[in-house]
Amino acid sequence: MSHPVTHIFFDLGNILVGLRAGEKLRALAQASGQELTSFCEKIWSHERAHDYERGRHSCDEYFTLLAEELDLGHAQPVLREAFCDIFYPLPERVAIAQKLARRYPLGLISNTCASHIQHLETHYDFFPIFQPRIYSHEVGARKPHPEIYEKALAAAGARAETSLFIDDLAENLETPNRLGWQTIHLPPQDDLSLALAKAGISLS
Repeated sequence: MSHPVTHIFFDLGNILVGLRAGEKLRALAQASGQELTSFCEKIWSHERAHDYERGRHSCDEYFTLLAEELDLGHAQPVLREAFCDIFYPLPERVAIAQKLARRYPLGLISNTCASHIQHLETHYDFFPIFQPRIYSHEVGARKPHPEIYEKALAAAGARAETSLFIDDLAENLETPNRLGWQTIHLPPQDDLSLALAKAGISLS
């Protein structure tokens, strides 16, 4: 039998903000003569990107290395802008989180990097409802490593068995499940309010 939920933690990308290749990224790929999919794979799939998300590179170091890899050293400022031109609002999801914040302490657990967070916290106003905000580049660990979930519990003063974590990637839920958390797998097309209702979480 599940314990009553006392704390709710959200992933960020594809949960509270959408992800897509923005126009700046598409234009940069086209200008460099590279196909968009392979261009994006060079950015997001390289182990260097994971190291950036673990805080092992400064922003300047990362973009210098990335520009060299993509042969875009001459266009590094444009690359930095395009790197953050991947987000779009999900107002319905945010509205649900704002309702939940009236009844539950909310937190974030996100694999992310300094440049993305600087961009997001400047352009979106919902971040203050989430305390704590556990970012991989600040704690030095990415999901699904146990350390990032343990740091979230410690920062919130929460227990695993009464905490709920919502993520769009099933592999990021395996560790919290093993640690005793309650979880919701929420692919981008799924209804958050329905998923919460199935988990016994009321919005009213």
